[in-house]
Amino acid sequence: MSLLNTSRAAHIRTILIAAFIVAASSCQPPQETLEDIIESEVRAIERAVADMESGNAGSVEYSVWLGPPDGDAWYRHDASSVRPAASAIKSAILIEFFSEQIESLDQPFAALSDIIDSQESVAIRHFDAEQQAAARAELRDLTARQLAEAMIHKEHIESNAAYNAAANVIIEYLGGPMALTERIRQRFVHADGLQIARYMLADRQENADNLLTADSLASILQYLAVGTANDKLRAAVRNVLLLETDATRGDHYYKGGTLTSAPQVRIEAGWWDDRGAACVYVVIATHPVATGEVDFDVLRSNLGDLSRQIQDAGIRIRDAIYLAD
Repeated sequence: MSLLNTSRAAHIRTILIAAFIVAASSCQPPQETLEDIIESEVRAIERAVADMESGNAGSVEYSVWLGPPDGDAWYRHDASSVRPAASAIKSAILIEFFSEQIESLDQPFAALSDIIDSQESVAIRHFDAEQQAAARAELRDLTARQLAEAMIHKEHIESNAAYNAAANVIIEYLGGPMALTERIRQRFVHADGLQIARYMLADRQENADNLLTADSLASILQYLAVGTANDKLRAAVRNVLLLETDATRGDHYYKGGTLTSAPQVRIEAGWWDDRGAACVYVVIATHPVATGEVDFDVLRSNLGDLSRQIQDAGIRIRDAIYLAD
């Protein structure tokens, strides 16, 4: 359920306790105006989500989280439901990898050759021969930072095999799916809905799936969206996740994910930062069953439209609270 229910007024007041302090000290709009802005944007998002769900006749489920880098969400919808994670889970993997490599990010990653050259490596032994060859050729000799950039935004590489093998190398290096899941949950106490259970491109019918909730992914992105002036790890991770810079919207940090096999999922997630003020978003569309026909291109397009509306609403709320003159 969204926050537009009997608790809406109380939730808006909670948000505005913090927002009013900022507004009062920086000549921003008064509390009543901020409340109107937030409620108007939240109502519009709720209508958009309801339209998407009714239009798909129940065959596609949506999860949404939109809010600031700290504190409660401005809007949540079905945010505790467990969804397939796809590549969106790589943001969490990246943090743990850089926490181990932070002092040697631009040196050749010492474990890389041992992993990709081993016939027993769980990172790529489930790849076919062509995929293995591509992964070995494209990943060889990358630094830790370059390997992360390959995993997140497909930099330094060409093939989808290398893109997924980059993540698998890191998962194996960090002890495998179970050990990495435990590490992430220890760092992020609100990420209990997150699970790494299989290597990328491993058969989803023969292996448990990687999972997350909008809440768990949002808690990780909130951590990253907080200012990084004195945090070397967070700053390094943000540099990898940076996707684009817009003159009016700010810096866009992003990692989404896609699974076209059943159960299908498309995830868009990240945050927009303008002069240290940020809005975090997670938008997930899932076709949860293995039967029935859903055009994935339509699912992706609908999710993209919804995500843009939510991002735009978040930016307007962010600007009203933190950046209004």
